[in-house]
Amino acid sequence: MIRLLCSLILLMLWHSAASAASKYEDSVKELAEGVAAEAIKMKKSRLALLDFVDSTGEVTPIGQFLAEELATHLLVAGELKVVDRKLLVATMEKHQLTHLDTSQAKAAKKVAKALRADLYVTGAYLEIPEGVQVTAKLIGPYTVFPVGAARAIVPKAGPLAALLKQANAPKPPAPATLPGPTTPVLNAHENELYKVSVMAISRQDDQIEIDLLFVNRSTHPVKIGCQLLDTYLLDEQGEQWRQDVAQNREGLCTRGIELNPRRQQHASLSFIATNKPPKGPVTLHYHETSPRPDRVVTLDGLKLEAAPVAEAETPAPQAADTPTP
Repeated sequence: MIRLLCSLILLMLWHSAASAASKYEDSVKELAEGVAAEAIKMKKSRLALLDFVDSTGEVTPIGQFLAEELATHLLVAGELKVVDRKLLVATMEKHQLTHLDTSQAKAAKKVAKALRADLYVTGAYLEIPEGVQVTAKLIGPYTVFPVGAARAIVPKAGPLAALLKQANAPKPPAPATLPGPTTPVLNAHENELYKVSVMAISRQDDQIEIDLLFVNRSTHPVKIGCQLLDTYLLDEQGEQWRQDVAQNREGLCTRGIELNPRRQQHASLSFIATNKPPKGPVTLHYHETSPRPDRVVTLDGLKLEAAPVAEAETPAPQAADTPTP
């Protein structure tokens, strides 16, 4: 009797797991069919799938998993082609495409053309009591606007359940650390991709040097660059100090810097100050070329550190004359 009861319990558990797995496959298939139907309706056949994001807009292992699951179902259906993920990531890095919005429309167009992609597919997910609500959007590569969408509720089963459990697990408290010395920031600007801080501005001989700290706030690599001739210093009287082309061949406004996600890096700008060095606060007129083309950032209230004053040499004391015997 006990053996029969155990067998019934095991059978029920197996049936429940099999049912959940079946519902999971059906829901992902439903999402893939919705995406395929929208693409076929527009007579598009080649899709580029980006990693899905959570409710805060961050790419997570769950979002990456859901994007891969959708791509697999689309390939199995055989009606559409899907761009290889590694190729997509490499091409986005090459053309400095970090995300899809109107500010990066030119880069999105270049990436789509290089990959021969008809549409981008982005997605977002939200955990709800019934499961995980997944919304996929089809984005036109030339307008960077949504042209279609599909939605499905995926059960919390299989690998997805394990990923959710890991994501929702309480994180261990961070070890207590004593606060260390911090460098004061003179001024800063931040946007959705990066933060730039002016750490120091000083004059040495006929050069004004500005030390900048860039921090990548996004989940993708970011190329930082500026326009050499239109990035300059300006004082309250309208006087300008510009960069010397010869001394900035390897600088921020010519070579630029590459920043990986959540990383930071220092960079410097050098301006000529031979004729009339500034006496009061100055404003940095920063003309950005990458990652946001033709954006201007102004950082004002920058006071130059006093130039080091060379100490006057003290003459050595002369020996007193002594009479000869």
